[in-house]
Amino acid sequence: MSSIIRGMTYAALASCLLSQPSGAQDAVSGNLAITQAWSRATPGGAKVAGGYLTIENRGAGPDRLLSGSTELARKLEIHEMAVNGGVMTMRPIEGGLIIAPGSSVKFAPGGYHLMLLDLNAPLRQGEQVPVTLTFERAGAIEVLFDVQGVGAQAPAAPGKPWAAKMAAAPVAAGDDESFFTHLHAEKAMANVTVSPGRAGPVEIAIQLENADELPLTAKAVTVTLGNSENGVAPVSAEAEQIGNDQWRVRMSAPVAGRWSLGLGITISASDTVKVVSPILIR
Repeated sequence: MSSIIRGMTYAALASCLLSQPSGAQDAVSGNLAITQAWSRATPGGAKVAGGYLTIENRGAGPDRLLSGSTELARKLEIHEMAVNGGVMTMRPIEGGLIIAPGSSVKFAPGGYHLMLLDLNAPLRQGEQVPVTLTFERAGAIEVLFDVQGVGAQAPAAPGKPWAAKMAAAPVAAGDDESFFTHLHAEKAMANVTVSPGRAGPVEIAIQLENADELPLTAKAVTVTLGNSENGVAPVSAEAEQIGNDQWRVRMSAPVAGRWSLGLGITISASDTVKVVSPILIR
């Protein structure tokens, strides 16, 4: 398929799938109720996105979230985040996620979440993303995810379906909310946490994985930050290895806005992987 035809195909796909209705409705199937399904808008060039929701099991027996899919991404995975040794790590949940009877499981930034990998089109604020979730007992459930702003931390308030709840809010003194992103290339992937996610000195923590999502040991990692929109030239720094697959570096992001973060991952003397992704600094 030529690049022109491929571009037209993706554009048509995005137009069909990302409509702009008044807001996503709750999804109910059998004993399961799915509410507050939302995602964040993705900066230009980003190839991954997160999905968040609440799953309530109203039945007397457990169910299990097995998998998910969407036409806008090549792959959808169920992930869990945790802090290990001061570094935020992310791992797929093997075997699915159990929803106990009479309980709810909330997917939110910093915890359980859905990861949409290799996006075909960017997610834009005010649109919706259709996702199919497959459960062990309830089967397939169609869910619409409301797309909030790039910096949103929670779904919009009732009656304001497209308001990014925190995207435009002023950052209070001492607000150390981190920015997390997932970068991936053919041979290496990286979970990157920028703390705090606001303008000024930042600490960038990196957890490396190979193509099979197993810990990746590298010989060196170089981090590059730049913001061409505000005239900040790219600056590079060598990260310090703090664990088998974990690296850390301190840098400066003096202005708010959309930055470019690049990683140079030296796997061996003859094999270096380079990957770049946009990040948001408030």
